Amino acid sequence: MIKPLLKKYHPFLLSLLGGMLYASGFPLEIGHSFILGPLIGFFLFNYSLLQESLKEGPSLKKQLLVALAFSFGFYLLGFYWIPQTLNEFGEIPYPLNQILGIVFSLVIIPQVYLYTLIQRKIGHPILLAIIYVILEEFIPQQFPAHIGHSFLSLTPYFPLRLAPIFGAPIYSFLTAYLALSILSHFKTNKIPTVSYSLISLMIVLNFILPAPYKGRSLPILNIRVVQPNIGNFLKIDSEKGGINSLHSVFDNYFELSTAPSERPLDLIIWPETSFPTLIASDIMKKNSDLQIPGTLSQIIEKTQAELFIGGYDLKPIIGFGDYQSQYNAAFLFGTDKKLKEVYRKIRLIPFGEGLPFGPLNKILSRYITNVSYFAEGESYSLFKTKNEIPFVSVICYEVLFSSFVKEFLNKQVIQPQLLINLTNDSWYGDTAEPHQHLFLAKWRALEFNIPLIRSTNTGITTVIMPDASESPRLTYQEKKVLDVELKINQRKSTIYQRFGLWSVLFLALIFFIVERKFQRL
Repeated sequence: MIKPLLKKYHPFLLSLLGGMLYASGFPLEIGHSFILGPLIGFFLFNYSLLQESLKEGPSLKKQLLVALAFSFGFYLLGFYWIPQTLNEFGEIPYPLNQILGIVFSLVIIPQVYLYTLIQRKIGHPILLAIIYVILEEFIPQQFPAHIGHSFLSLTPYFPLRLAPIFGAPIYSFLTAYLALSILSHFKTNKIPTVSYSLISLMIVLNFILPAPYKGRSLPILNIRVVQPNIGNFLKIDSEKGGINSLHSVFDNYFELSTAPSERPLDLIIWPETSFPTLIASDIMKKNSDLQIPGTLSQIIEKTQAELFIGGYDLKPIIGFGDYQSQYNAAFLFGTDKKLKEVYRKIRLIPFGEGLPFGPLNKILSRYITNVSYFAEGESYSLFKTKNEIPFVSVICYEVLFSSFVKEFLNKQVIQPQLLINLTNDSWYGDTAEPHQHLFLAKWRALEFNIPLIRSTNTGITTVIMPDASESPRLTYQEKKVLDVELKINQRKSTIYQRFGLWSVLFLALIFFIVERKFQRL
């Protein structure tokens, strides 16, 4: 009885296992990952698709069910925390949050469905591999965990020198290409010598290429990153105007920000939406005599440091009720206690900070009230520290999208020398999400050869250098400050920053030409 069932359903079970292995390439709750997981998982997925195609009357429906099993396995091991987030962030109760989590699992890696359709018509490993990379890059994903990201596990002990040239997509391409080449080896019993040679060449190049550009030393920046570990109840109540909660939040930040330091501080950094009351940046800029909030003024007065904080910015023209009347923003206050610059978050989280239904959003906001409905920012703001170091900031999950960060950097007239990521991961609790968020964020430091400061409410707070090495971390639910003497070397735009995915497409074309030429010999 069991044996016939296993024989009948083994492609789906293998694909489910493949999805779980694919997810193991990203940090689990313990913070560790299995670098070969995505490679083996993608192989098993394609092997399962092959098994279905070899049956009499190959069924598209069954192959799509294989893709469904792969997606569900990916969710089970890697993104099991989604129902908790729906409950905490969206106030969706049990068991509805679990049901929605399962529904969401079906589209957590939507590229596999289109890939399943394409692989029925195209069988060449190079073409299939680059198609998968393109699908990863351009099909919208809530949490873009790609097949090549697991290579980050090698750093900082083994450098990823291809990253500033080709970005993370080169590692996705090589992983997919190797998995498909191994499958071809199984299928034909012929060793794909050219494929293995090309992949081996790229692995060798990864280690022998010179380090990215490192210019002159810039002024040392003494920073303090504040991790207050403020719980969601206290945070939300303070934002609603609860007096006791407001006092508690302000006292918390004041105590940590003004704690004794071994050296004079240049910049103090607070996490995303850390300042609970509304700031009107446009009014502040037009009225230079307008005083900044008292707590901020007192901290600047006592530390003589600039203050970079996350908060809520009033939209100049207020819309319908509370609908898109404010921005999720980052503010830089100078030592003169004036607002220097503000960045308003551009890429909002669907179903958390807005809805993805375009013109229907305003109508739906009257009935779906557990969403924040922030306005979208429009400007790629550039900040400068008091010692003239230019930097940019992205908020929360904006840092996960290399194309967004690339565009942000390329919009600047002056090349930023520092990237700050303000985040609040408190909604996810003690799960794998904070580890995964940090893991994927570190790719931006590698791809763009730029130091990355990650400031979070409940952890993980750290400073990441361009080679993906880190300062000491502030871990989950640790109430503490991270003081770092940041030594920065001048950077310039990387090849990947200038050309993006085109560099990988060009390499894939060369691979294809070389392979075709050797096949004719």
